[in-house]
Amino acid sequence: MLSDTTRFLSGLTHSAAVVVGPPHEAATVRSVQLVGLTPTTVLLVLVLSNGVVEKEVIELADEVDDAALADASAALSALLVGSTLAAASRVVAPESQAENAVIGAALLLLAHGDTHDAEQVFIGGASQIASSFDAVTTVTEILRILEEQYVVVSLLQDVLDRGLNVAIGTETGIAPLADCAVVVAPYVVDGEAAGTIGVLGPTRMNYPQALAAVAVVGQRLGRQLSEG
Repeated sequence: MLSDTTRFLSGLTHSAAVVVGPPHEAATVRSVQLVGLTPTTVLLVLVLSNGVVEKEVIELADEVDDAALADASAALSALLVGSTLAAASRVVAPESQAENAVIGAALLLLAHGDTHDAEQVFIGGASQIASSFDAVTTVTEILRILEEQYVVVSLLQDVLDRGLNVAIGTETGIAPLADCAVVVAPYVVDGEAAGTIGVLGPTRMNYPQALAAVAVVGQRLGRQLSEG
């Protein structure tokens, strides 16, 4: 959904579009499911409020049947649903469930997972940049920046932190973007600011159109993620 949003926004504005998903650690767990792949292999599936589906494979020493998996799924749902992924990684099984190998293995995976600090960054319409500038060196530098996700995230967040929705030329704080402008807005999921959406294009862009497009698409994205 986030990737599709960048393509849609880019098509509306004829600029490069960026959507930054919420950090996984801030997303809440919406559902938990355990799927048996083999008698000793189980797939843990977490659906998060930011639209991400996390999947982890659990290898068990002993075989487990469908009834035991259903019981473990229900127990994990009671423990995890509604909590953030960061909080879920600190959950400890209650004493009554501590001996359940599936529950223990699932919680151990969450505690030592290496994905829940990452932010998802989706960029669409980078080719629009190439047609907006004549100088090859300018296009090359802008495309290089778009490939550096940390720089893109920092740029959008910096603009918002300064209380702005638009940064033009040197206001971006990045020298290669002196001929560019950024239009950015946060989007809201379940009543809270969850991520960022924006467009990057030449300084001659149609600002009223870009501001309206970012606002409307951001509202739609937030509503779809809130509805799951």
